Amino acid sequence: MALKSVFSALKKEGYITKDLDLYLLSLNSEENDRAIDVNAPSQIGTCLRSRYYARTGAPLDSNAIDARARRIFDNGSYVHIRLQEYLKKLGKLLMDEVPVYSKEFNIQGHTDGIIRISSNEVAVLEIKSINSKGFSDLKDAKADHKLQGLTYAFCLEERRKFLQKTYPSLEEFEASEKSRKKDYESLYQHLKSGHKYTREQKIEYQVSLHLILDNLLFDVQIPITKVIFLYESKDTQELKEYCILSKDTQSIQTLDKIKEDCAYLNNCVKNVIIPPRCSSSVADSSCRWCSYKTECWN
Repeated sequence: MALKSVFSALKKEGYITKDLDLYLLSLNSEENDRAIDVNAPSQIGTCLRSRYYARTGAPLDSNAIDARARRIFDNGSYVHIRLQEYLKKLGKLLMDEVPVYSKEFNIQGHTDGIIRISSNEVAVLEIKSINSKGFSDLKDAKADHKLQGLTYAFCLEERRKFLQKTYPSLEEFEASEKSRKKDYESLYQHLKSGHKYTREQKIEYQVSLHLILDNLLFDVQIPITKVIFLYESKDTQELKEYCILSKDTQSIQTLDKIKEDCAYLNNCVKNVIIPPRCSSSVADSSCRWCSYKTECWN
């Protein structure tokens, strides 16, 4: 953990805040279960060079997440949980924390949900929390969020089409569960045992999510082309909603670029080719908060 953050925490007085900050800082040293050598939807559209470093396990700069930042991130996570719970009780959320992947483009991640928007149509759900200033300025979904959402929609629609084309009958679909389960297990070999669950339990859980999703997608007859973005103001809990279509001209062009970048990065990783820098100076804003700044510029 960064020494500056530790010293700042140690200076605090009282019975709770110092210990709490030190605990939150200690979480930086814990290993996480994120897949490494994949194209993460949350990173789509960012610097290809930094994505390359992330995928190849390059050393991170020693910029620990400080205690306040950890609370901000966790608060955002609980916004997701609360809104998902509302939508479940409303009967609109069919599945939350939906696993998505594309074998062709080596994409892997999770979206916030699949929601029912009519009696026979579903859409991707993405939940975002944002401060009041950013919320008041919103006129549309943010550009980086659109990239993420379109990636999810593409992966889910491709999976839906694959299932329905590959297994023409329900009997054939159900008989394929064992082989599909084996494929899904291969996606999670990077998982590690933790305090609460063993590696095997974690893999079993992720595989179960994929199987639940397959059951859902097999029954969806209308193409998944809509992404619903639900924004909540962190300060007022007001909501805004935006919908984008993956099949309009601009979205199709954007998806083509996303796939092109993923294919390019896959080739770079395979052949150990470091992509060029996305900026001309380490002082550029795009490099300022990059976790691989030292690796990139030294």
